[in-house]
Amino acid sequence: MRGLSMHVAEAGEGDPLILLHGFPQNWWEWHAVIARLAEHFHVVAVDQRGFGWTDAPPRGYNAQTLIGDLVGLMEQLEVPRARFLAHDWGALVAQLLAVERPDLVEALVVTGAPDVHIRPNARLLSLLPKIWHAFALAVPAVGPRLQRNHRLVRHLFTAFEPPGGVAEDDIALYRAAMARHSRATAGSALYRNTILPAFMSIIFGAYAQREFSTPALVLIGAREPSAALQEMGHHAGRGRNITTEILPGEGHFLPDHCPGVVAERAIRFFEEASRAGRPNSSS
Repeated sequence: MRGLSMHVAEAGEGDPLILLHGFPQNWWEWHAVIARLAEHFHVVAVDQRGFGWTDAPPRGYNAQTLIGDLVGLMEQLEVPRARFLAHDWGALVAQLLAVERPDLVEALVVTGAPDVHIRPNARLLSLLPKIWHAFALAVPAVGPRLQRNHRLVRHLFTAFEPPGGVAEDDIALYRAAMARHSRATAGSALYRNTILPAFMSIIFGAYAQREFSTPALVLIGAREPSAALQEMGHHAGRGRNITTEILPGEGHFLPDHCPGVVAERAIRFFEEASRAGRPNSSS
């Protein structure tokens, strides 16, 4: 596909539901969620550029290319429109896809990230020390080396988690992937070219100029910084189609720690969104 070989894991039948992982994971993030979702949908769990078993080219980690990857994938799979369940930076890309191509996104569930229409306030300053790793990982040469550091990797997976948040075997799997030069370089480029620029765009209200019409559920654990960001509210006139749920006691890696909750909330939200969008039979 446009010179990029993308890996997906598929399960179930029905309307398409595309799953997008976060950092530093891959499609395996969703392994405990997929079986539940596959009872209702044709699930397509994607390894995004630079992660999992998808190619990791040296370039292409800017938002527009990542959006283009998804558009191309949907064309390749002959999926004209889909629901999305996305985590972390995958949730960011899914939202930007909904902004750029609302015709492709039926409904969206965001986990582990705020929505792009939030209006940060002074409380943001108290959160910056908690996300220091994002700035460090974005630095060329330094970022790739940090991803091979055992202590940093453990910090990423435990800093905001309740006990048992991510299984040790899974952390080992992700750590092994991060240690590969091409993947570590991709991760650093992703932070430098997409994650941090998008974060700054959110802070300065760049996305406030463009609403997306897609119904969205934002599902966040109360222990992680994204919860505080989401609770700051929205720019005036924005966020009308967004439902927020903060889960007490939960952290960043919701699909790992409470896959049943994620699956149940997503299925329920997609069903409600479908009913809301269905024309009245009496009209």
